[in-house]
Amino acid sequence: MTADAIIVGAGCTGASAAFWLASRHGQKVVLLERGTVGGGPTGRSSGIVRMHYSYAPLIQLALRSRDVFADFETVVGGSADFKKTGFLLLAPPGQEGTLEANVRLQRSLGGDTTVLDRAAVADLDPRLRTDDVGAGAYEPDSGYADGYATASSFAAAARRHGAVVRENTPAVRLLVEGSRVTGVETPNGRIAAGAVLVAAGPWTPRLLGPLGIVLPIRTTRHQVVLFEVAEPAKPLAFVFVDLGKGFYMRPDVGGQFHGGSVEEYPDEEVPADAFNEGADFEFIEEMATRLAHRVPAFSGVGVKGGYASLYDVTPDWQPVLGPVPGIAGLFIAAGFSGHGFKLSPAIGETLAGLVVTGRYGEIDLSAFRPSRFAEGALIHSPYAHGIVG
Repeated sequence: MTADAIIVGAGCTGASAAFWLASRHGQKVVLLERGTVGGGPTGRSSGIVRMHYSYAPLIQLALRSRDVFADFETVVGGSADFKKTGFLLLAPPGQEGTLEANVRLQRSLGGDTTVLDRAAVADLDPRLRTDDVGAGAYEPDSGYADGYATASSFAAAARRHGAVVRENTPAVRLLVEGSRVTGVETPNGRIAAGAVLVAAGPWTPRLLGPLGIVLPIRTTRHQVVLFEVAEPAKPLAFVFVDLGKGFYMRPDVGGQFHGGSVEEYPDEEVPADAFNEGADFEFIEEMATRLAHRVPAFSGVGVKGGYASLYDVTPDWQPVLGPVPGIAGLFIAAGFSGHGFKLSPAIGETLAGLVVTGRYGEIDLSAFRPSRFAEGALIHSPYAHGIVG
C-alpha cells in the first residue's frame, strides 16, 4: 500500500492532522492506531478548553483551536461535544504580576480574557473562598469538550475525505532509507509513504529509539476524580484552575464534576502498557480536601468514582513538534504533558501544512523543535505549574 502521508496514533492530535491533510491538502492519508480511535489517553482527557498560556505560540494555538471547537460541526463535521462554560484561573498572592502579564499577552493576540480582583472572583460564584487568592483571570468563551468524540469526529471526517483509518494496527517499525523516511511496517505489511507523523503519545519514544532518536519523554500516571454534589447544591458552572491549591475542577452532567491535580511533582512514572487505571483513595481524599478549602460548601462532597490515565511529559512540560533533524519526511507530535487536547485542532492543522509545504503558516512552532533539549532551549512557564503553560 502507498500513501502520501502516514499518521501513527489516532488520538486527538493524530486524527486532527489526518483530517487537515486529507481535507485541505488533498493528501492520500493512512491513519494507524494500535487500539481504537480515541481509545488511549485522549479518551480519558478532562477535555478543558482554555486560552490562558504564557507563551505566544501556545496562545495562538489555543485561540485557533477554540474557534474550531466552537464551530466544530461546520468546520470538521460530527461533534466535539463542546460546552462553553467560562474558565477561571486563580493565582495566589505573589503571582498577580505574572497573571496580569499573561492576560495582556493573550489580549494582544485576540483573546477575550479579564483580570479579576477578589471581589470580582466572588461575583462569579459567592461560594468561592477568596481570602488567599491574589487575582483571577476569566475567559467567558472557554469551557470543555469530549476527547473521544473529538478524535472520533476528526477520524470520521478524514475518512470522508479519502483517508484510510486502520484501527488495531500498530506501527511496528519506522522505515528509513538513507536520510529519508519511506514508510511504516505494520503486522499486516508495509505501507510506503514520503511523510510520516508520529503522534503516538507515550509510545512515541519506543518507535523513534531504533532510529537513534532519543526524546526525554517520561510516561506518568495522572488521576481524575468524579465528584457529585447533592441537591439543592450545584457544581460551579465554569471550569477553574486553582494555582494556590494545585488542582482543577470541570463541570459535567447531572450535578457531577471532575477534579484533578495540576502539580508537577510528585508524579508516578509507569510503563505505558501496564499501569493502575483506577484512582487511589489517598488522591481522592486529597482532592476533596483542596476542593473543600476553595469551596467550603462542598465539604463532604460525594465521590462517584475516578480513573487514571497517562501523560507523556517532557522536561519543560511543553510538546515536541516538527521535523526530525537528519531524516527527511519524519515528523513528531508528542510530549504534550497533559495539555495537548485543547491545542489539538490547531496543532493538526499547522503540522499538516508543514508536512505538505515544508514551512509553518501563521503559527510558528519551531520553538517546540525536538533539538531544543540538547540545545538547552527549553520553554519555561513563569508559573510554578508547567502544565499551565
